[in-house]
Amino acid sequence: MAVTISDVAKAAGVSTATVSRVINNSSSITLATREKTLAIMKELNYVPNSLARGLSNQKSLNVTLLINIADAKSFSNPFFYEVMHGIETVVYERGLSLTITSSKKTISTLDTLEQMVNGKKMQGLIIPSSLANKKIVSKFRKMNFPFVIIGELAGYSEPLNWVDINNKQGGEQAVEHLIKKGYRDIAFIGGRHEELFNRNRLSGYMEALKRNSLTINQDYIKECDNTKTGAYEKMSELLSLNDRPDAVICGDNIISFGAIKAINGVGLNIPKDLGVVTFDNYPLAELIEPSLTAVDIDVFELGVVAANTLLKMIDNPDVRQQQSLISTRIDERESTMKNKTL
Repeated sequence: MAVTISDVAKAAGVSTATVSRVINNSSSITLATREKTLAIMKELNYVPNSLARGLSNQKSLNVTLLINIADAKSFSNPFFYEVMHGIETVVYERGLSLTITSSKKTISTLDTLEQMVNGKKMQGLIIPSSLANKKIVSKFRKMNFPFVIIGELAGYSEPLNWVDINNKQGGEQAVEHLIKKGYRDIAFIGGRHEELFNRNRLSGYMEALKRNSLTINQDYIKECDNTKTGAYEKMSELLSLNDRPDAVICGDNIISFGAIKAINGVGLNIPKDLGVVTFDNYPLAELIEPSLTAVDIDVFELGVVAANTLLKMIDNPDVRQQQSLISTRIDERESTMKNKTL
């Protein structure tokens, strides 16, 4: 349970009004009482709600986004900047600033973030799910400090605030679109299954096949390392099957690029012989020949909703935990136009 001002008052043997005055640096509180109360607050890892609501006395109106500086893929991925742009748009509209804080090791990250909280350097924290390990989550829950996770977390029984893309919906939409376009033997090349969003996409794919009374062929499901070479190999395996698929759903643009190379390499035509759908609309979907039908993922909106969720927590620390899924949609292009008249 989160520590409250009443818990601090009880432990310190003072009233809640006295704790409030200590928090607000009131001159009416004796030095001994102040020091005793502050010591209890530190011992209980209590972060005052007044800090989360505004830090008005300190004027440190700041939201922090935690990133992994050691992960080069984060900075080369255009979606990272779209998410950050969405966060910035909301934060700046509220007159706050956005600070980017890097993470390398869990211990040093915790120390840095705790120093920022205790030093009143930030009002709230946004954490990518890849960095939201149990130590960080547990620490900020105990501190009663506002934080939001970008990406759904698996394996947590307690309620948390998170925002994610509805990846299961995206998998379903991809299958439904291909069926509508006349494809029936639909394969799936996705990223590593240890990533929850990849498992959710695969789950949507399988559920849509069941709903349409189509067989789930395990030979059609491939796990890829999200490289062009890996995708080329997996697509080649699919094409070597006696009953090869007539369509494939790819986990992202890089996977689709490798898959298309394999398809072109055996002389098959896209979309006549084999339809292709990719997750993610940017940056290659429109540029590849033929242009790719995509499961469009609004990562800008992901950042917007994450920031708005955090600001609600800052404004009202007692607000209920919120989990939000951003809807996906199909952006149809040439790669699935099987029956198009030329």
